[in-house]
Amino acid sequence: MRYPWCACLVLAGWAAWAAGAPVKQYQIETVAGSADLGDGGQALAAEFGNIQAVALDASGNLYLSDTDHHRVRKVAADGTVATIAGTGIAGFSGDGAPATAAQVNLPYGIAAGPTGEVYVADLGNHRVRRIARDGVISTVAGNGSCGSTGDGGPAAMALLCAPRNLLLDKSGNLYISEFDGHRVRRVSPDGTIFRVAGTGKAGFSGDGSVALLAQLAFPSGLALDRWGALYIADSQNQRIRRVTPDGLIDTVLGGAENISLLTPSAVAIDRNTVIYVADHSYSVRAYLPSRAWITVAGTGTAAFGGDGGPAASAPLTSANDLAVGPTGELYIADGMRIRRIDNDAVIQTVAGDGYVRAVEAGGSAAGARLFHPSAVALDGLGHLYIADTGTQRVRKLSLSGSIETLTGTGLAGFAGENLPAPGASMDSPMGVALDAAGNVIIAETGNHRIRRVDREDRLSTAAGTGAPGRGLEYQRAAETALRAPRGVCTGADQAWYILDSGNHRVLGVGPDGRVVLVAGSGTPGFSGDSGPARGAQLNQPAACALDKDGRLLIADTLNHRIRRLTADGTISTVAGTGTPGVSGDDGPAAAARLSAPSGIAVDAGGSLYISDTGNHRIRQVTPDGIIHTIAGGDANGFGGDGGPARTALLDSPGGLAVDPSGDLYFADTGNNRVRRLRPESEPAPPPPLVQLSVVNAASLLEGPVAPGEILSIFGDGLGPAEGVAGLFDPAGNLATQAGGAEVRFDGAAAPIFYAQAGQINLQVPYTVAGAAQTEMEISYNRNLVGRRMLPVAEASPALFPVAANQDGSPNSALEPAPRGSIVTFYGTGDGLTDGMNHSGRSAQFPYPRPTLPVTVSVAGITADVLYAGSAPELVGVFQVNARIPGGFVPPGPAAVVVKIGAASSPVLHIWLR
Repeated sequence: MRYPWCACLVLAGWAAWAAGAPVKQYQIETVAGSADLGDGGQALAAEFGNIQAVALDASGNLYLSDTDHHRVRKVAADGTVATIAGTGIAGFSGDGAPATAAQVNLPYGIAAGPTGEVYVADLGNHRVRRIARDGVISTVAGNGSCGSTGDGGPAAMALLCAPRNLLLDKSGNLYISEFDGHRVRRVSPDGTIFRVAGTGKAGFSGDGSVALLAQLAFPSGLALDRWGALYIADSQNQRIRRVTPDGLIDTVLGGAENISLLTPSAVAIDRNTVIYVADHSYSVRAYLPSRAWITVAGTGTAAFGGDGGPAASAPLTSANDLAVGPTGELYIADGMRIRRIDNDAVIQTVAGDGYVRAVEAGGSAAGARLFHPSAVALDGLGHLYIADTGTQRVRKLSLSGSIETLTGTGLAGFAGENLPAPGASMDSPMGVALDAAGNVIIAETGNHRIRRVDREDRLSTAAGTGAPGRGLEYQRAAETALRAPRGVCTGADQAWYILDSGNHRVLGVGPDGRVVLVAGSGTPGFSGDSGPARGAQLNQPAACALDKDGRLLIADTLNHRIRRLTADGTISTVAGTGTPGVSGDDGPAAAARLSAPSGIAVDAGGSLYISDTGNHRIRQVTPDGIIHTIAGGDANGFGGDGGPARTALLDSPGGLAVDPSGDLYFADTGNNRVRRLRPESEPAPPPPLVQLSVVNAASLLEGPVAPGEILSIFGDGLGPAEGVAGLFDPAGNLATQAGGAEVRFDGAAAPIFYAQAGQINLQVPYTVAGAAQTEMEISYNRNLVGRRMLPVAEASPALFPVAANQDGSPNSALEPAPRGSIVTFYGTGDGLTDGMNHSGRSAQFPYPRPTLPVTVSVAGITADVLYAGSAPELVGVFQVNARIPGGFVPPGPAAVVVKIGAASSPVLHIWLR
């Protein structure tokens, strides 16, 4: 079977490189994301990364290592949170100065001293540091290099290797577990360091003998019992081991002798000698003095829930560390949260929002809280879509600079299929793209699926069954098993491509919805250059891109290469030698070294852009085949906004997208931001947009717009030459497109009644409620044609020039209404109602009524309002039934005004007799 759209079958040959292409210089700026994590507010509303340690002091203060954010933070007894060490940028600096201005690198273990000092295992810097009561930071152990020397001498001069967990005893001795050093060491109060357990070589041996001669394997959590015995979570030996005060070691839990552990990370002991263990079973278990082994928290499945109920039935996301409080309560470092199990066995969260409630829609993108964004994509209107992996969302950045959630609730899971996208659950969205029809395509790694958000903002599965596997060719995409797909890209021919990363292959999906293998044999490795792409080996490819002629490029991430498909279906390397490293700038791209590239993009001029992720750089291959660094440098970090991109600092950049003007957007993953590179030479201004007249459809007058109001928009080139009426779907919803015309208010699509080149009639989405103004954008055939900022009011009523007499006849000079009779008026612009406020939905019984008060005056005299609410079966139209005053209103024409809230309608004249 042949698929004529498939790149491997019809790609034109790679165009000859144009000689001497100039290298642009770029300025860098942040467009989304900030360092705001909630400091100064309540810990329950704050954001944390994966918390690797928790500790308490005698005053009830709680300390935690916000490892992903390179900070140490403190939750005071009143629940407020503050950073006490770390700038948020990984590095080493600041000894002898305030800790809040210092850099730390992957802080792990924490120990709180009796006089207010705090010790931190600065794992990435191979040091242990001390934060004094006055806030000054210093190094107490480790000189910054990974090694094993220094025992018997000053701890600050010794070599440590990935210090992970800490423990402080009553005598002031500080214990350090060296994860990569396979040792536990002790620093005495005079600053001398000694080895306590482990030879430094990974393995298992020594039980029943001297701990100094025993082997450990990646030790982590530490605890002391009341007799002074030291307990060690010997993680890769799947055991809890104990070193007695006389220096002998044995196994207490785990191993073949008793219970089974799964990579234990933490151990804690309470005053009753209950041993608590956290491991990778997503649970916390307790070993009682009676030798019973019970689960105290966690269900064995990674999830979050159960607050306020029994801890034993509450799921945990990741039990990383444990601490016992002064009255026996147990604290758990549960992923992005700290949770507490009280003495009544009830669990509750005491710190961490988990990026669920604090991620608000409609706020400024520059102040938004992103967490490990992986990829970005642009639509034809200039809106930016962000795969915000750590918050389990896809976010949308509007041209006005506001950000909203397109899909995802913030809780990892799978839910919401074929329902409105904002209420759906996702698991690790890592890729995002727009297809030719404007659908948003998402690579959802944790759910082993590709999902699609359509133009009506409904979410569905486009590919993958949800169970990890390797599906066969020519199946329908939704029936084809995938394994941890990391990326997706699309072309103009309705084909799209899946980076089936866990299966080390690239798949294509054609217009018929069936899957074909494009590249990759499915076996990890590197082979196949100059041979058939389908038989070549890839290694966890993470991104792809097509240029305007349909040429496909693949980021072959763990092969440290960028590869391309040629016209006859062969594969070759465009950039990278396959050896990780950084080299080759201003030379041939194929001779340069890359490190785990995870993002690529191609501009209209043929330049290729690469996120050289492991080198913390953005690189460009110009059409002459030469590679250049255009942003970032050798070190990771954050800095440089507003200046030259070449001297800026990045941290593990990910996905890329380039707009028609040459601006390059990228996910600065490690910095929790999306940033933009702008060419220093300003591009030509875009063509002028159409001048728009926006009026109330009833009064044909301009004014503020109200939620649900019907508008008429006049201009040139707004839609098709021949008028097209809007269509209703079977559920009674008015479509948001008509004849290729589309109108959005702050990104929300408006239901359209009618579209023609010179006029569009629509309903304002209810989502504008509460705003002072709204940005309206009109596109025709996906091209932006007009934009206008409009003021927003609670209500903006106007009456249509028609009224019905009590007998049903149209009111007119020939059919005047008797005074004292009931007349029905129709209008629009009544604002929010007490109903669903569903844009585009025709009114059904019970008919919604305006939330604001409604009054009617006739000839200046207040009339009795018998009904004011939505007009049955109509969209955006309100109906008012009013009794005409009888005593003082003269016959003839009479002025009618409807007032809703503080807003009055223009005058409508009716006839009375």
